[in-house]
This record gives sequence, structure tokens and C-alpha cells, in this order.
Amino acid sequence: MTPVPTDYDLDLKVAELRISGFTLFEDLVAPEKIDRIRADFMPRLERLKARESNEVHPEERGDVRTGKGRQQFVNRYTMHVPWEPPFSDPEIYEHPVVLAFLERYWGVDDFHITCYHSNNPYPGSEYQPWHRDIHLITPHIGLPVCPHFGIKFPLVDTSEENGCFEVMPGTQYLADPDLEKSYDDVLLRGDFPPAHRLNLKKGTFWVQDPRALHRGTPNRSNHARAELVICYSRPWFRTSTIEMTEAEYGKLSDRGRALLSRSRIVAA
Repeated sequence: MTPVPTDYDLDLKVAELRISGFTLFEDLVAPEKIDRIRADFMPRLERLKARESNEVHPEERGDVRTGKGRQQFVNRYTMHVPWEPPFSDPEIYEHPVVLAFLERYWGVDDFHITCYHSNNPYPGSEYQPWHRDIHLITPHIGLPVCPHFGIKFPLVDTSEENGCFEVMPGTQYLADPDLEKSYDDVLLRGDFPPAHRLNLKKGTFWVQDPRALHRGTPNRSNHARAELVICYSRPWFRTSTIEMTEAEYGKLSDRGRALLSRSRIVAA
């Protein structure tokens, strides 16, 4: 049975996000559904890896439906996720718990899906630099509310062996322009409270404030640690779009059409 908003203490989850910069929703989607998504995703990722493995590239290349992405760091690949089955599943992007949580945090239901992406460290990947996933919105002012979030879900159980994410809790309110380009140096040389490793099981979704400092860690396993992310943004903040065919658009519910009202229809 699909979890519903009353299965979680949403006020507590909002508090966790505000204080720590992230929060988890365990057992949100059945592991069997995640396995089906992974079975379709990995051959696509392997094709992109074969194409991009010769160089680390500053920009993503290719077509979304056939593999748009890059080798971001050695053995660490990014790839856009196409809006088609099994990825375009309303139980994922229109999950009632996710939407209720965002409505509770923002106080409105006026937000849009603005990306479907993935981060995929393979065996042999190393530490990423400490970073945030968004530019400094308001220098010297730590906004209490962030207008954009990534909702992430791993396609495998994550652990310190296969390169789980590491986050520095509470850093989402840092707003010092002088530190923006030196977080990695400062955090590696200074004395700071312990970072937190996110060891997650399949079916868990986690909400990340993109301002919070985090990094990918080395994958020492024998498999890729694939993770998908759907971006939700307030309408005034981000204008990027999702590409989909007319047939996929026709499958959307009324709520789905509101979430994806900025989508761009492309030829099948």
C-alpha cells in the first residue's frame, strides 16, 4: 500500500529540513518498483559511460532520450532521466507524501518540476569537493526558506562501501561570498563537527536543501551507486523544463499537468 501523508509527522520532517538541511522518508516506494526502474536505467547509464569514459568534461552532452550527461569526475557520471516509463511514474514524481511535505514547507501548492537527473559514482570514484548545488541566492543573508529542492532516491542500498553521500548538517544558511570558492579547503583543514553519511535503503526518498554542503564519497564496491533526483521549484525561481512526448503528456493527471505545466513537447 502506498504511504500517505498521515503516515509521517510532516511538521517534524519540516523541522528536520530547516535545522539539518535534509530529511529522510523511509519506505516511501516499494523496493520492487525501484528494482524495475534500475533495470531500465542501468543499460542507459552504461551506454553513456562507454561514450564518455575517455575524458572528464565540463558540460553534459547528448540527447535526453538517448543519453545526455558527462563524466563529471573520474568514474562519476551524471545523466538526465527521460520522461518515459518506468521513470515517469506518478507514484514517484506525484507521490502524495512528497507533495504534502513540499506544501507544508512552502505553505502553497504552486511549484513545478524543473529537472529529472541522476548522480552515479562507479567503482574507483573518489571524493567530490565539498559543494552546494545552487548559487548563493542572497549574499550575507541566510534565507529561512529555500525556493528549490532536489528529491533524491537511490536505486540500490547505499553504504560507505559504495559511496553514499556525506552532508554537513546546518550549513544551508551560510551566506558568506568569501567562503563560496573555498569550502573544500576550509572543511578539510579546519576542525568542524562530524559530517553525516547517508546510508539509505532502497525505497527511501531524501529531501536535500541544495544550499547545504555535501559531497560524494569513494565507491569501493563492485557496482555503481545510482541515484535519481527530481527537482521541485517555486515558479519564480527556476524556469528549466522537462521534455516529453505528446503521448506522455496525455497520461498526466490534473495535478501532474500543474506540476509539469512548463514541460516542452517533443516529437516521439
